Amino acid sequence: MTLALLIINPIIMFLFWLAGMVVIASVHNHFVQYGGNGGTLPSLTQFIIDYRIYFVGISLLWSFISIRIYQILNDKKTEDQSKILLFYSMLSICTGFFMLIIFGLAAILPYLLVGVAA
Repeated sequence: MTLALLIINPIIMFLFWLAGMVVIASVHNHFVQYGGNGGTLPSLTQFIIDYRIYFVGISLLWSFISIRIYQILNDKKTEDQSKILLFYSMLSICTGFFMLIIFGLAAILPYLLVGVAA
């Protein structure tokens, strides 16, 4: 059970990253690829579009953290293991939601013309 949860957490982070890619893809297609607004995008949107592939590094980092937590859990009692796993799983989900919210915010800002110089 412990190992399964530690394997699932990086997968959760990867799925949130993948959902963020789906969210930002429409903005990239509309504003960058087909040139909907002449190249002026809010800075957050431009940053996310430029570096979106590098955000997969968060999933890789989460994999390394999972390996380290697995090493730490080998020395703990069963109660402590479950508490640490619960905390780590909740941290994974909250971080993934935060990443998805940032990607979603970056996706709607160009449509609202927020952060675009006049």
